[in-house]
Amino acid sequence: MNTIFILILLSSILLLLLQDPSGILTAMLSGGMIGLQFGLKLIVIYSIWLSMLIILEKANIDKYIAKAIQKPLKKLFPKESNEAYLYLSLNLSCNILGMGGASTPAGIKAVESMGRQKNKIMLAVINSCSIQLIPTTVIAMRAVLHSKIDITIPSLIASLFSTALAIILVKILVKDN
Repeated sequence: MNTIFILILLSSILLLLLQDPSGILTAMLSGGMIGLQFGLKLIVIYSIWLSMLIILEKANIDKYIAKAIQKPLKKLFPKESNEAYLYLSLNLSCNILGMGGASTPAGIKAVESMGRQKNKIMLAVINSCSIQLIPTTVIAMRAVLHSKIDITIPSLIASLFSTALAIILVKILVKDN
């Protein structure tokens, strides 16, 4: 992967040398500044969302959400331990709220505590589809770039459709062990 980035960088510098030799340093510095500003804005937005997750945890709202989605989870992931259901519900509730990075530790613990291979595959597929009510990463990136168009509803529709299709395909194609 580093080789690809080095090739892109060298080809960009070569093109700049051919078109505007005096603009190389200016382009590199302005590009670096834009990248740094963008990264800092994303860190701030992620900090806010992760703080919201901590508030949800302190107020035990995460446990309420986990309890609310436990019935569907038992149908989606049959024959698992209570510990697995707790981690599954935390993982999926974080994903539903758009906090994918915060859901990763719960997802890893869920996989470790799960017994059935088909259920592990189902969790990986659902996490890959990234079902979200609030697509925080996309919203954050669009806010940083001052986008005026809201993509929440189309994103939700696409996410629900892809997740439903993925669940159906796992149920059909993956055999129980």
